[in-house]
Amino acid sequence: MYGVIVCTKCRMHAQIMQVGTSRTVQCQRCGARLEVRKLQLICTSEDRNEVVRARTLIQAKIQTNGPVHAINAHSLHYYISPKHNCVDDLNLSVPADSRKIRGRDPVKLILENISDQGETSIEELKEECTILGIDRDRFEKLITMLLDAGDLYSPVKGKVKKV
Repeated sequence: MYGVIVCTKCRMHAQIMQVGTSRTVQCQRCGARLEVRKLQLICTSEDRNEVVRARTLIQAKIQTNGPVHAINAHSLHYYISPKHNCVDDLNLSVPADSRKIRGRDPVKLILENISDQGETSIEELKEECTILGIDRDRFEKLITMLLDAGDLYSPVKGKVKKV
């Protein structure tokens, strides 16, 4: 069986993989190593041609709209057949401001989302940054780096404040 996945790191590349054959795959665009068990299969089929058509449509939609942040099997509202060759048949969830986010420094994004006057909850900040395209693992590393560098401090557990 074949399946289509989208890289969870760059969110800019859909690729085909054989389901159940390996534990990790490498993104053909950014080179990230991805654990197969953590990936969501967007489309699966025994027919490789169907999966190729689905991947082509998904990749075309990604290229026209920027990075995909929330994509799942329920967001594909089409049946893969030769008559469905239009990219508009896909309904992928992409934030409206995703093009503004791409290429921006994630440290600046984090600092911009912290109130200048008061404390900010780390959980609220993590949710905002996830929406902005910073994955949770990277967020944790960046917060640790900012705390170690002295750009942020934690007056109370679970809260941060700018210096």
